[in-house]
Order: sequence, then C-alpha cells, then structure tokens
Amino acid sequence: MNDTLFRIMKAILAFFLVLSQCVLLTGCWDNKELNQLAIIVGAAIDKEKNNKIKLTVQVFLPQSQSGGQQSSSGKAQVEIKSAVGTNMADAASNLQREYSRKLFWGHCKTYIFGRSLSEKGNLGRQIDFIDRHPEPREDSRLYVSDGKAADILQLSPSLEKYVGDVLRKMSEMHVGANITLKDFELMVTSEGGGALLPLIKIKHQNNDDRKMNVSPIIGGTAIFKRDKMIGRINEVESKGLLWVKNQNELPEITGYPKKGQTISLYLKRTKTNLIPKIEKGKWSVTIYISKEGMIVQNGSKINIMSKKNTKRVENYIEKDVSNSIEKALKQVKDGMKVDPFGFATAFHRKYPKEWEKVKDHWEVVLPDIYVETKVKVHVLEPGLSTTTLE
Repeated sequence: MNDTLFRIMKAILAFFLVLSQCVLLTGCWDNKELNQLAIIVGAAIDKEKNNKIKLTVQVFLPQSQSGGQQSSSGKAQVEIKSAVGTNMADAASNLQREYSRKLFWGHCKTYIFGRSLSEKGNLGRQIDFIDRHPEPREDSRLYVSDGKAADILQLSPSLEKYVGDVLRKMSEMHVGANITLKDFELMVTSEGGGALLPLIKIKHQNNDDRKMNVSPIIGGTAIFKRDKMIGRINEVESKGLLWVKNQNELPEITGYPKKGQTISLYLKRTKTNLIPKIEKGKWSVTIYISKEGMIVQNGSKINIMSKKNTKRVENYIEKDVSNSIEKALKQVKDGMKVDPFGFATAFHRKYPKEWEKVKDHWEVVLPDIYVETKVKVHVLEPGLSTTTLE
C-alpha cells in the first residue's frame, strides 16, 4: 500500500514539474517586438504660445540596424519630429498620431528643457510625465539648453550615433554636472529647494560648413529654486559648486603658480564634508575638502621632486579650488539667494529645532551665513619625469 501511494505521489510531482516547464516556455506576455516600436533616444521640451509646450523627439527605428537602412557612413538613421500640446502627455499623444509604431520611451536617457520653459517655472509639471510614465527610467539625464532645446537634437555628432548619446557619455565622464531625474527630484524637494542642471550650448567649429560642424558642449550650470530656473553660472563657478557637492568634474585639476605657468594634478581621491554650526545666534558652515593625486603635467619652472616645492604645488591647487568655490558662493548663495550646496540639509540634520524657525524664509537667512572653506591637497606622486624640457 505504501509503495503504491509513493508511486502515485511521484507521478503527481512529475506532472507538476512538466507543467511548470511548459509555463516558462510560453514567453513574456507583455514582450514587445522591436519591429513594432519607434524607439525614442532623445527628447526636447520647449515653451510654446498659449501656455503650451513643444515636444521634439529623436526616433531611432530598430530596422535601421538592418541592411539598407543605414547611412553611407554606417551611422544609424534617426528621425526628428515635433508636436505641440498642453503638456508632455498631450504632446506625446499628438506625436503618436504620426507613427504607425508605438513610441517607446524606455531607451530615452536624455531630456533637454529649453531655457524659456525652464525660466517660466513649470518644469515640475513636465517632469511629472517622465516620472509617472512606466517606460522612462529614473537614471535618465536632464539638461537645460541655453536656447531652444529642439535645436540641440538637430545636431549631427561626429563620433556617436545621436546627440543624446553624446550628452549621456559626457555626463558619465563628469564633464559638468551629472544630474539624473532622481537627483533633480531630490534637490527640488530638499529642505533648501536649490537645484542645478547642466547647461547645454552649441559650439560652432572653425569651418565654412557651419551647419554640419557643430557640437553640443556643457557650458556652465543652470541654477534652480524649486522647479524654476533663476540664473546660470559659468564653467569656473560650476567647478566650485560641484566640488562643494562632492560631484567632481574631470579628474584633472590645474593650479597657476605664475602668469603663463601651470601645474596639473590627476585626482585619485576626493572628499567633501559640510560642518554646520550655530553659536550665539550666528550661523556658519565650514566646507572641508580633501584631494589626493599625482602630477601629470608641469608647465612651470618648479622642481617638483623637492618636498618643499611639492608643498608649494599643493598650495597653488588649494588656492585654485578655494577661489572657484568663493566665486560660486558669491554668485549663487549671495547673489541668487538659493541653496543648491546642501547647507539647509546639513543644518536640518544637526539643528532640527533651529531649522524649523527659519525654513519658511531660508532665502533671507542664507546670504548672512558665514562660509569658511578649508581645502587640503596632497600630491601622492610627482610623476615620471623629474624636470621640464625648458
């Protein structure tokens, strides 16, 4: 009896194992075939008349990877189309009417907002579409164009397949601010409400054919108070801001011992700490920044093999970092009265009761906060060459 029961249970188990394998072989129920999609690889959002917006997308059709659908240079063909709507969802719906394939947002990692739209102060309404739609990713990069955002998508990059790829890779290399959708939302909803996005400009090459020899560059930073752009800063001030936020640009940093002389350091490690302090009613912040690296170029007459001279080099670079930070503080903290540095969050964590008293008028308190910058640079290696060739 027991042997018979065992055989029956074994047969039932085998049946369910076979059934489970059949279920796995059915495939994904919501799988989308590539030849059914129009893949969006870049999007630009601009302000239009009558409180409407213009959505411009760069679409890469999957079939363009097959024979006969590529350009003579081997680059993927992309198509640019625009539609106007009351918001991004409405514009996207109007855009869909022009395609026989479903517009797919899952591969769009670049969203560029026009300067006029950003300065109007309703960027949050458009980002809400990107955030709520099931296809866009929260690690998508956001940018502000110095002019119309749609003009950026019209560019033909020389190395990458499309403009969105260029901007994304520049961000990954930390050329300027590297801000994702999630990063921007966290900044906008933070205690201080200060935020930033990389500012995109169009650079014309020295060539007669200007239309074909242009490229996008990150030429500074757009400063936001909540979701409204209130100003912009240049590349030098942007470096200072990013150093405070511990979001460094490219690893090379250069000091200037004398006019016409330079010494460059390749950074291996960097760290930033913000220490808030309230004493006798006075608010202050100390910014501690430490950087370590090796000298990669000596464009001065300093013998960097000397320990004494190495200390001088460290001082030159410390001074350069401090100057950039001071310029950023003057322009943004004092001039614009906005806090993308993270000072508000630091005070809220350490002094929650005091923060409650000033949080509703932080822009009034912010300019009066004393900020001290302490930069420490350590040269780990002087490099392979001991002397310059001069």
